Amino acid sequence: MVPRRTVNDPDTKPSPYRLPILVGLAGVILLALGFIIPIQGWNVLLIVLGLMLLFAAAFIIRLWFIGDWIPTLFAEKGRDSKDDLPPPPTGDWRS
Repeated sequence: MVPRRTVNDPDTKPSPYRLPILVGLAGVILLALGFIIPIQGWNVLLIVLGLMLLFAAAFIIRLWFIGDWIPTLFAEKGRDSKDDLPPPPTGDWRS
């Protein structure tokens, strides 16, 4: 029988989507409240804050995906030398 994982298990990792989900959920709630509340001024503020939180959640997810990406020019490809950058351009290319 497989042992159950407990909350205090040191091998468990929190989900990387926890922060973006909470930020996006707060943005959706503020956006909905901005359309529901009839007080002029507050509804615009809530709508703007909700949209900002939705954009922040999308940006957090995007950073998480791109953060591990390494351009192929700088990625190690198992070569012998670490200094394998191409030579600088030569000639009169700045005219």
